[in-house]
This record gives sequence, C-alpha cells and structure tokens, in this order.
Amino acid sequence: MNIFLVPYTWHRHFALGWVCAAAGLIAWWVVLGLATIAPVWTLDWDGPVFLGTVGAAVAGTSVLAEQTLYRKTLWRRMLFPALAAMLSLGVIVGGFWMWTKVIGPSLFSADGAADLADPSLVALRYRLPAWMGAGVGVAFGPTVTRKGRGILTHMAGGAASGLIAGCVWYLFGYTKSAMGYSDLYVASAFGAMALGLSFGWFAWGVPDELYAGWLRIVTDNRHARRIPIDGLDAGGRERFVGHFPVGLDLFLPAEDGVLELHVSVMVNRKQQYRARGLTLQPTTVRRFLERVDLRYDPKRPAPLETELSSGDRILCGPADNPSVLEFLMLPKEER
Repeated sequence: MNIFLVPYTWHRHFALGWVCAAAGLIAWWVVLGLATIAPVWTLDWDGPVFLGTVGAAVAGTSVLAEQTLYRKTLWRRMLFPALAAMLSLGVIVGGFWMWTKVIGPSLFSADGAADLADPSLVALRYRLPAWMGAGVGVAFGPTVTRKGRGILTHMAGGAASGLIAGCVWYLFGYTKSAMGYSDLYVASAFGAMALGLSFGWFAWGVPDELYAGWLRIVTDNRHARRIPIDGLDAGGRERFVGHFPVGLDLFLPAEDGVLELHVSVMVNRKQQYRARGLTLQPTTVRRFLERVDLRYDPKRPAPLETELSSGDRILCGPADNPSVLEFLMLPKEER
C-alpha cells in the first residue's frame, strides 16, 4: 500500500479491507489450483489447508500493509509479514484439529461426533466454530508482531471476521439459499474474501498519524499557496494568517479584507486541529450544513475556536469578497 494512494476520506477505512480480501481470494485460488492439479494432502486436511492458507495470507498482508505505510526497511517488510503468517497458520491449523478432535466431540452425541469428523459434511453447526477459530488465528499473528497493541480489537475483530466469513461461505454454498450457487468452490471464494475484508475493516486500519494538516489558499490571490500545520517540515504547532509583514506563517494582502492578525490554526498532541478567530472582522468556518462565526468577542477572556475537519473552509474578510482558506489532511510525506 502507498499512503499517497489513500486519500484522507471515509474511503480510507475500507482500503485495507479490500487489500486483505484480495489476499484471501489469491490464497483460495492457490489452494484450489493445488487441489486440482496435484493435491499433496488427504481429504481430512482440506479444511486445515484451506483455512490455514487463507488466514496466513490475510494476516501477512495486514502486517505487510502496515510496514509499507510506515515506510519500514526492506528486511522488516519481509520478516514481519512472514512471521505473522506463520504464527497465524500454526494457530489456525491447531485450532481446527482441537475443535474437530477434542472440543467438538465432547459437545455432541456419538452421531454428532461422527458427523463432525466427516470432512465432506458442510453443516454450519459443525463448521462455524472452525471459521471463528480461523478468524482468531488470523488476529494472533498481527497481534504478536504489533507487540500486543490493540489486542482486544484484534481478537474481537478476528472472531467476528471468522463468524462473518463462515456465514457467507454457508449462504453461498447452501442449496436452498436464495444466494446459494450450490457450488462449494464459489462459496469458499466468497468466504475467503469475507474473512479478509472483515478483518481488514475491524482489526487495524490506516492510522490518522500518517496524515498532517495543511492550509491552502483557494481564492485567486496567491491561489494554491499552502503551508503545513504539523507536516515534516513544520517548526511550530500553531500557524497564523494575516498581512502583518513579519512573523506570520501565511500572508494575505490587506486589500482583501484580511487583518494583520486574522486567524490561526493549531494542533494538539492528540492530532486535533482547531481554528481561532483573532479579529473583530468577519471570520467564518464553513462546512457541510454548518457555519461557525469566529469573530473575536472582546467580552470573552479568550478567542472563539472550533475543531476542523478535512475539507473545511475558513472565510476571512467581508462576505461579498472574502479570502478563502481550505483545511486539508494530506500524507505527512507531502511536500
């Protein structure tokens, strides 16, 4: 993944899910190809091989995406995804046999235990726990490589991903389902995609710390001129806008109704951005279905301020001809 190809919109929350879904689908294709051309395992190993391969691919891809987004060294991009994949593979295969041979038979009658041991039986009551265990196994590898950060989110997201994938697999393979193709090959493909998609959505996403705030001039005068609020080359945590000749971060001419010290934008340690109005002249933050008046009120002990989101616009000066600034979130590597 490339951070420049993941814009700071709501779509970024789904980017990793689609990548992991593609990894699950490729893993399904590899297993299907081996099973068709030259199978090297017995029928009893169909479940562990399929779930283990798909889970390992999803876990490794999640860690690889993290390493790539953070621009880690090549050896880390190779080692950590491989480690996560191997750990997840071991947990998934071990969990499958633990359910099939130990836990499952103790929960069912003799007939149920016999059905559970039959690898050709695809009843949801017998296979859903195996899918859920696969989801937990997918979460195990990335949790270890991330040194336990977000362990609850990973484990809960992994279990939920396994349950979702198991239900999708069953619905697309069940003969009487309206969604069913009565084709377990197609069903397993959708199950593999659902496992990767849901794990990528639930467990770990593109972090906001990879982005930084910028101010950009939208109006014709000095159009597209922009400055970082906390980019890599930013020296401060608050940026001042006005036409005072010395000491300001962004200069706008007085002819456009901008005061010597008109507005400022700051960021705190939690990466929350705020705009402050520093003049009695019109200063408005405009966003979807909302307008915030930031003109300085002399009766207040401090200037008015409001939290900013990417895409908000700050109008400085008279309403008939304001100078417009736009607040944007861009990758920190942006220059």
